[in-house]
Amino acid sequence: MFRYNTRKLCLCLVLVLLVFILANHRSNYSKEKPIDKTWQIDIEPVTRITLNNTEQTKWEVPKNVLERFFVFSPKCKMPRVDPLVMGFPELTPLRFKSCTNEPSLVSVIYDRTKKHYMLHLNMDVSLNHFADYSCFGCTYLEVVSGETDVFAYVASPEYFHQDWIVPSHFLGVIVECHEMANKSRVLQRDAFSFVQHLKNRNEENDRKRGATYPSVFLFGIDSMSRMNFRRSMPLTSAFVSQTGWFEMEGYNKVGDNTLPNLMAILTGRTPRQWRTQCDVRVSGCLDSLVFLWNHFHNAGYLTAYAEDLSSISTFNYLKMGFKHPPVDFYLRPFLVVIERLLQTVEYFGFKYCVGRRHSFSYVFDFAKQLIERFVLEQPKPIFGLFWTNSFTHDDFRGGANLDGLFARYMEQFKDYGLFERSIVILLSDHGSRYGPLAEHYTGFLEERQPMLHIYLPPWYRRRYPSVEKALILNRNRLSSNYDLHLGIQQLLKQTHPRLSFMRSVKCDYCRSILKVLPSNRSCSDAGIPDHWCTCKPFVKVRLTLPILRLTKLTVSRMNRYLKMLNVDGDCHRIKLNRVLKADRQLHFDESGNKVQSPDNVETYSILFTTKPNNATFRAIVYSSADNDVVTIQMDRISRLNSYHNESYCVEDALAKKFCLCYKEQFLKLGESGPSKVRKVKYKFQENEDDYYDEAKQPTHYF
Repeated sequence: MFRYNTRKLCLCLVLVLLVFILANHRSNYSKEKPIDKTWQIDIEPVTRITLNNTEQTKWEVPKNVLERFFVFSPKCKMPRVDPLVMGFPELTPLRFKSCTNEPSLVSVIYDRTKKHYMLHLNMDVSLNHFADYSCFGCTYLEVVSGETDVFAYVASPEYFHQDWIVPSHFLGVIVECHEMANKSRVLQRDAFSFVQHLKNRNEENDRKRGATYPSVFLFGIDSMSRMNFRRSMPLTSAFVSQTGWFEMEGYNKVGDNTLPNLMAILTGRTPRQWRTQCDVRVSGCLDSLVFLWNHFHNAGYLTAYAEDLSSISTFNYLKMGFKHPPVDFYLRPFLVVIERLLQTVEYFGFKYCVGRRHSFSYVFDFAKQLIERFVLEQPKPIFGLFWTNSFTHDDFRGGANLDGLFARYMEQFKDYGLFERSIVILLSDHGSRYGPLAEHYTGFLEERQPMLHIYLPPWYRRRYPSVEKALILNRNRLSSNYDLHLGIQQLLKQTHPRLSFMRSVKCDYCRSILKVLPSNRSCSDAGIPDHWCTCKPFVKVRLTLPILRLTKLTVSRMNRYLKMLNVDGDCHRIKLNRVLKADRQLHFDESGNKVQSPDNVETYSILFTTKPNNATFRAIVYSSADNDVVTIQMDRISRLNSYHNESYCVEDALAKKFCLCYKEQFLKLGESGPSKVRKVKYKFQENEDDYYDEAKQPTHYF
């Protein structure tokens, strides 16, 4: 009996002990974790489940984990950044500048029956706003495309009368109204482009295609990350949050600037591929490549491409552009002429106003004409790319000034029926590459995570429910420009099942973004180079002497690169000024647990400044634990502040980031009155101690 009671007592004690341990564990787990003022990365383990052959693995994401991650899988931990919290650079919009406060003296009227444009003189405007002018007349200059993409010109001025019919071959005109007695006294000067009906089109076939083929419109905003888009463009952000829109939060860029990212979307090719085929600085090179618009044209679509700021446009900055118009409706020749002949106003660092309108508005007015002519009035399938740089390229605040205008155009496009028949893609090439956002502690993600929103019209969602399902699942899965390229290809294959494409994407695991992407996917699987990958978060580390040595070695390699190009005689030799910040990449096993780096190689992201060019760089450096083996790749070095006025003496895109050309610089002195100008030369500071001061560096790390 005693032994029996003893056993019961032991059993009770064990049960009490287990209850105590469990209660204590829950209490500890439920304690609120301290909130670090710095960016906190908190990873929870995941559970693996075996599925069918369609998808090898599916991962059960822990509860609420997507509140902290855009993408969460064993191969990709992409931290989520809340752009609306405190701590980001102040987003006070710059003062919005209207390009004119006058009503238009000349306007364009379109006759839908006769299919022609007319120039109309608004006589009431002349009476109310130009009453002090004597008898006036108006002339037009026809904009004519040149033999190559680089040139365009105007014909001789001709007077026109009221409701003058624009010839059907005109790309655009510049109009001027002046006093007849004194022609130098100009009332108003303006410019108009025209979307003309193409000749020799089979209207019956176009009508059938327009009823069955979805049009595809791509609207691009340069240098706009998904985080800054939410902060700076709330009206447009609200518009693309409506039913039918799908945001790809796991979208990651594949290259540094606009060209490699757009080329990946439009051609499916990596920089190495298209550079091997041709030199973009040679006329005719780009014409030899196959773009998406070529495929759509061959499938019976009308094609269009327009981009503001012709001097820095994607295919023309430091390049020869296209020898022949790449699409049916090409706005560049018109923009080249008006930017040269009309009065311009610079703002945000570029030609903000061209004549009486914003540079951006010429592109979207062009898109509006296309939608009116071929979506609203006589449906025809269209593939179009419309890109704007003028507000956002050089200032992260520019989106706030663009927001109202952009949202207004979207509402107009909606009224014209664009979203009833068309698939619409709102995208960017990358986030801020330099400036306050790039230098923010989230700048690594800011630069690499452009926005991507895809719209499917109701009829398309009903016909292809699998595409809608795929976009819902893909929202928080890793995707790239190559996946988007394959997705746009898929739109053509749906209407042309027998159409075959030569696979240009050199990525075995890249998939159409309109199909379900693997849940457990690495950057390598998506064709994203390691330098641009945001799947492996970085944590801040102390600025130790080994970090200093790695940074000095990086600067040395930058100078060696300039020497290799034989431009070291044109550029100052740069030196390290200060190490600002260093981050080390985290690594995780398949259960989401933090582990040591593979092969004992650490990956560092180092932020530093150089002199005498006062430049800020971020470099990715690979180093063994003892720093015996160090790997630095030049294309893994990003310039974080502007350099367009410094590197005019070199043409290589990478060298431009590093080079400060030898030339006397000018400093303006004084704050009022005429600016005095004096010449100065940069002086080198040879004291090595100036490079690094450990006492001045932050000591907090995690």
